Amino acid sequence: MHVVIVGCGRSGAALARLLAAEGDAVGVVDVEPTARARLGHAFDGQFVAGDGLRRPVLEAAGVGRAGAFVALTSNDSLNVVLARVARDVYRVPQVLGRLHDADRAPLCAELGLSVVTSVHMTVDRVHRMLRHVRLEPEQTFGNGESLLVRATVPAYLEGRPAAELNVAGEIQVVELTRAGRSSIPGAGALLQAGDLVSFVVASRALGRLRGFLGGRWS
Repeated sequence: MHVVIVGCGRSGAALARLLAAEGDAVGVVDVEPTARARLGHAFDGQFVAGDGLRRPVLEAAGVGRAGAFVALTSNDSLNVVLARVARDVYRVPQVLGRLHDADRAPLCAELGLSVVTSVHMTVDRVHRMLRHVRLEPEQTFGNGESLLVRATVPAYLEGRPAAELNVAGEIQVVELTRAGRSSIPGAGALLQAGDLVSFVVASRALGRLRGFLGGRWS
């Protein structure tokens, strides 16, 4: 996977080194050319010095072929803008941003953006979010037999009907958020990478749904 990281502070550099060591292609952007030193001599990814809001800079870092994009600058507003550009302009399937001010998280949720608000655990949390399908229940029903969960549509499901994820008595798509706008998908609704989908799922079927979203049908 190609990952673009904007912001080469301590968190950005540590995440870049970790992903590169695991075999990912990594493009790092920072406005300060000296930030390259934080990546170390062993880093074999790409470093681009420049303003991450400039399209030539992002494209030089490989945003056009990126499977994931992470905005880790010190400016919350900039991270939100960068995340929206990556998602809405370049259609990057996985987009994450960091917020220093957790009070802004509800706004990001309304925009359909995934964010990390714990600065001290940024690298670990972003790494887990990139590597693992998150299916954290947002609400439980009854005694926990049924759950409401939300998950981001992976690139491999692009163009498939949302209804294909339904399994009678186990999994039901109930809502879809795209570019910040929510809708109840009809029978012919097609998925796009990066869509945020809400499911009502039987607790016993969580593993099955995780498999669907993780690249396999079961």
